Amino acid sequence: MQRILFITLFLFIGTIECNAQDTLIFNGQPNWNKSVDIADNCFIYQETGDTAASFETIKKQVFVPYRIEWRKQKFTNRPLLIQWKKFTVRNISKTDTVNLSISTVHYFTRLYVGNDLIARSGAYETQGLLRPGSSSAYERGRLPVIVPPLTTSTYWLRTEDRQNQLIGPIIFLETIFTGMAEEVNSGFNARYLFLILAAMAGCFLFIGIFAAYNYYLYRSRSFIWYICYTIAAFFSCLHWMDIRLGMAMFSPLLHDIIFSIFLYLVPVLYSFFVGSMLQLHTHFKKGWLLVKIILAVCIFQMLIEFIEVRFEWFPFNKNYYGYFLNIGPVVLLNIVLLILTAKSKEPVKWFLFAGIFSLMVLWCLPVMNLYMPSTEMNPELYLVINFPIVFLMLGLVIEAICFSFALTYRSKLVLLEKNKLQANYSLQLQSALEQRTIELEAQYKIVETQKIKQVETEFEFKIAETEMIALRAQMNPHFIFNCLNSIKLYTLENDSQTASEYLTKFSQLIRLVLENSRSEKVTLQKELDTLKLYIELEAMRFKDKVQYQINVVPHIDKQYIEIPPLLLQPYVENAIWHGLMHKTEGGKISIDITQPAEYLLHIEITDDGIGREMAMLHKSKSATRQKSFGLKMTSERLDAINHIYKTKTEVKIIDLKDTDGNVAGTKVIIEIPL
Repeated sequence: MQRILFITLFLFIGTIECNAQDTLIFNGQPNWNKSVDIADNCFIYQETGDTAASFETIKKQVFVPYRIEWRKQKFTNRPLLIQWKKFTVRNISKTDTVNLSISTVHYFTRLYVGNDLIARSGAYETQGLLRPGSSSAYERGRLPVIVPPLTTSTYWLRTEDRQNQLIGPIIFLETIFTGMAEEVNSGFNARYLFLILAAMAGCFLFIGIFAAYNYYLYRSRSFIWYICYTIAAFFSCLHWMDIRLGMAMFSPLLHDIIFSIFLYLVPVLYSFFVGSMLQLHTHFKKGWLLVKIILAVCIFQMLIEFIEVRFEWFPFNKNYYGYFLNIGPVVLLNIVLLILTAKSKEPVKWFLFAGIFSLMVLWCLPVMNLYMPSTEMNPELYLVINFPIVFLMLGLVIEAICFSFALTYRSKLVLLEKNKLQANYSLQLQSALEQRTIELEAQYKIVETQKIKQVETEFEFKIAETEMIALRAQMNPHFIFNCLNSIKLYTLENDSQTASEYLTKFSQLIRLVLENSRSEKVTLQKELDTLKLYIELEAMRFKDKVQYQINVVPHIDKQYIEIPPLLLQPYVENAIWHGLMHKTEGGKISIDITQPAEYLLHIEITDDGIGREMAMLHKSKSATRQKSFGLKMTSERLDAINHIYKTKTEVKIIDLKDTDGNVAGTKVIIEIPL
């Protein structure tokens, strides 16, 4: 029993001594010349859950000493590393207040004392949180440690870092003097790093503006990809300047966008640029398909990265985050582009090859640990060499410059090709001009010949038209002469009533004839009205020995169809005078009009007279003269009509006979194209 009590007392005393050793004890405000590393006085706990734990939960966890082994941190495959560091500060002074600050650099930092959050800072923070009752604000990266006299305070420091971007495990306490001195010294040592990163950002900006101007001049799609590529590289460079140098240029949202999207977007954009410059989609279809598959993987990684960083959601186990989002696809993409570029036959391929190769070499240089910077070297150079992003940005700058050379060289080739095309075009234009001159001369001769022929044709047309008018003018007096003979006959016979009736119809006929004679064509209705009046006048003269019948099929529009005026009258007149006047009992004339086709008018004039052979035996000179005069003019009119209107009006005369072979009359068939 005594042994157990002794061991318990020993452990208790040892625990008190250990706690006393881990507690930072101050007797008022210290007067330091430099900051003090308090890592050996801290305890640490690292979160392993998928969601961030609350402060109340963290206080219940077991913290372990923050010793040498915890300083040797390795990169993690988790998307976010959250660590808690706990330390205790005791002020044994009765009058002085200890006013210190914690100097540490992480993406996000939170400082708790008791149960309160008293300050927050970090590379992604835009403003600090003041401790209640404090009248001074703390800069980014510095958190207040204020301990009143005779007070002991326990602090919990929460830090967050991105996957594969852990900040060195350092934690210092500093006074206002040492803090200002460290700030000045840090800014002085980082001046080379700032100048180099600023120069590279300026290169990206200048090259982007130059590319935009060239796109305005040439309107090539390649310049669009190049502009987007340089802009993404420009913002990526500013992002790392802000993270490394604490310049507070972007908000946390913009930092998340640039970190998650632009870093993956840069290889996507310059891949499309290289594909457009070398026409990979045309010359290497399978290779370009592989490139697009890798680009799809990169875009998927981009989205997963942004969702995890911004919304802390990852669809897989977070311990395997680094396996899903790694540089493997980007490295494979650059290797494929190098191979396709080397196999290309485009003249600008070596500029593109040099750019991609330079990027890969400088990018892999810090990863492969090919250099070992010594801590004893110049601090300014040490900060530059020990920052891997410098090599990546330098590789992007060299790549962008090589790509700019490629664009310039291609513009030169385009200009040379344009000059060559212009020279060839000038020669072709001159040759075409000479050929055109020869063709114009030949065409001029042809046109002159055609013009002479056209004038001759028009002249022939005018002659034919004049002849037709003259023939029509000759027919009208001939017809009127026959009618006047009939009126004269009735006057000699003292038949005044018949003469009056005859004269009335004659006047109507004369009016129609005068109207129709002024036109080249008249409607079928007017032609038939004129023909009826003529037949009625002739029937009155021959004492009703002449009968007639006019048959028109119903579907013929007599008001629409037009034919030459007085075309049928000479044939009817010939039938009356030549066929019917020599028959004692008289005879009949039938006029049948049909339309067998849409553009053809078929007219048949049939009489039951003595026929043409018997008429030749009669020595009636007047009849013979009348026949030859009227039919001759009609035949000449038909020839003129066919010549003028390019038609083919045909007239056939058929001798009719009965079943015994005797003469039964004459039939005239007229076919008029419409």
